[in-house]
Amino acid sequence: MRLLFLGLIPVIVFWLVEEKFGTLWGIIAAIVWAVGECVFEYTQKKRVDRLTLISTGLVVGLGALGAWLDKSVIFKFQPVIIEIIFAAVLIWGGRRGEPLLLKMARQSRPEVFANQREEILQKQSALMARMTRNLIWLLIIHSAFLSYVAINGTTGEWAFWKGIGFNVFLVVWIGGEFLLLRLKR
Repeated sequence: MRLLFLGLIPVIVFWLVEEKFGTLWGIIAAIVWAVGECVFEYTQKKRVDRLTLISTGLVVGLGALGAWLDKSVIFKFQPVIIEIIFAAVLIWGGRRGEPLLLKMARQSRPEVFANQREEILQKQSALMARMTRNLIWLLIIHSAFLSYVAINGTTGEWAFWKGIGFNVFLVVWIGGEFLLLRLKR
């Protein structure tokens, strides 16, 4: 669930502060918030997750560039880059035939996959391959749409589609996967 909301608060902070005080202060507020999230995570866990570091690095890097050039659209590409990276990781992780989602499922719940018949293992692999492929397409489509909104839309529209809109995309995808499973039975 944390993945769904990663970077959402800096976006909301950016949007609210930008509306009131302008692009520069919105970017500064988002950077401060993102760095604060890293510090908070470190104080809680004594480490910072790689995804949090990447997201914060993009907020800081693109935010600094956007502030320097006085172009908020540069900052708005942070979630697009994260989604493209995630899609690339899914593609790269499945390059040897076994989908990354299946590898992750086996790692998190090994007891579910232990002592399974070969027929069931093949069905699980096919299901995860389809889900991975569909998730990659979802990420690519959402990234393209979010790029369009970042360039042509308002900051409020961008913040909506980055946060709530992405979750809507995910819910539709999960619902579609569930319906496909039900129809195949």
